[in-house]
Amino acid sequence: MVEIANLQKHYEINKSKIRKVVKVVLNKEVKSAKLSIAFVDNEEIKRLNERFLGSNEVTDVIAFPLNNKEDILSGEIVISVETAVEVANRKKSNVEGEIILYLVHGILHLLGHNDKNKKNAKIMHEKESEILAFLGYNVPEVEDEFL
Repeated sequence: MVEIANLQKHYEINKSKIRKVVKVVLNKEVKSAKLSIAFVDNEEIKRLNERFLGSNEVTDVIAFPLNNKEDILSGEIVISVETAVEVANRKKSNVEGEIILYLVHGILHLLGHNDKNKKNAKIMHEKESEILAFLGYNVPEVEDEFL
């Protein structure tokens, strides 16, 4: 089950495509999932980042694992569409692809992956790249500060 809330006006969200991506990513990893995905602006993600993670900064995606049993994945993913639009414009890339990257990144966090150090970030990026390529999206270059 995937609940989607579109709380922003920067880019139209294709909910059926979001569900498809979630299904593809989770199909290999878990049998069942209960996810809530919220698409927000920079102001809202900054507020959430400060409230729950103690960081007074805008970020691209935040994942909140709720109940991870072996047979079911449960959590919330919050994506800043405003950031996706800004980054895509700066890189001259596709906004939808940037949003899908953030979605895949959030799902991988819920599955237990982390990017807190260089080694884990490299593993996580390789997994993201594999998934994005399978879904038909261009794989983004990784900037040094992310590895």
